[in-house]
Amino acid sequence: MFGVGPEELVLILIIALIVLGPERMPKVARDIGRVVGDLRRTSDQLREEFLNADKLLDKAADAAAPAAPVPSIPATLPMNGTAPPIEGETPFDREMREARDRLKAQRDA
Repeated sequence: MFGVGPEELVLILIIALIVLGPERMPKVARDIGRVVGDLRRTSDQLREEFLNADKLLDKAADAAAPAAPVPSIPATLPMNGTAPPIEGETPFDREMREARDRLKAQRDA
């Protein structure tokens, strides 16, 4: 737990008992327990929201989906002297491949 061993924990508790006194120690411990419980509940809720966010986004995307299909860009567009596209390659992948080829050509030159 945060790299605190049993010896350090006992030392912290003894110092807290000396500083706070036996009258206030149970109240402080109870308050700390409530805060830790609230933090755990909040972190669990936040984690649950992050895990379910993709489901909510999918529902919103399905609800907002256009009725007509979106026309795709034909694969026969001229590429200004670049390499032809590879099947299933995204524009980002093509740009990365072309940049890699340009760097390789510069190194070889």
